[in-house]
Amino acid sequence: MPAAPGILTWLAALVSLGGLLASGAAHAAARAAATPVPQALYLPADLTNICEADPQALQQAIARHWKPSLASIDQWTQLVRSFSCDLSGSRDLGWHRVPLRTYESAIRYPLQWATWEERNGRSRRTVRNYYSAAQLPQKIDFWVGGRIDEIRYDRRQQRIDARFPAAGARGASGVVAQCAYTTLQFRQQNGLWLLSGVEPNLAPRC
Repeated sequence: MPAAPGILTWLAALVSLGGLLASGAAHAAARAAATPVPQALYLPADLTNICEADPQALQQAIARHWKPSLASIDQWTQLVRSFSCDLSGSRDLGWHRVPLRTYESAIRYPLQWATWEERNGRSRRTVRNYYSAAQLPQKIDFWVGGRIDEIRYDRRQQRIDARFPAAGARGASGVVAQCAYTTLQFRQQNGLWLLSGVEPNLAPRC
């Protein structure tokens, strides 16, 4: 006995729906497989103090985290160590007036200087741009330390951010000591990574 037209139509719709569901599941699986590695790299304990850590081990950790690997990461490692270790000697020295003009050859202009202010219970971020060494103040206040707790890479903007926590700051206590930090931003110019931004945050909400 031939199947009624209504049943055939229903079966065809069911098969089509099954195909759509399978296709959707395949697309979802493909999207999951294509999900990028989390942007932030949190360093293991043996690499956190970059002044004393093995530079090659730090480079390998970065290369494993981001694929394809970042270009000239060995030069970036040397640069970020210079900014932190030359100034701090691996110790956490607190908020100091850092002579950025000393690092003129390692700065990419315009250099962004971001500050946070609390107004009426709201945080407001202000960005100032310096277009040459002549515009830079003699010294700029920001946190100096030999420890780095987070590295972020923005592939779209081709920028590396390195965050230096201020835990243990002399003269700071409680939330300030636990949450204050400075983020140094780096961009490439002529194939070299250079300092492109400084963002100190004395008392972020956390």
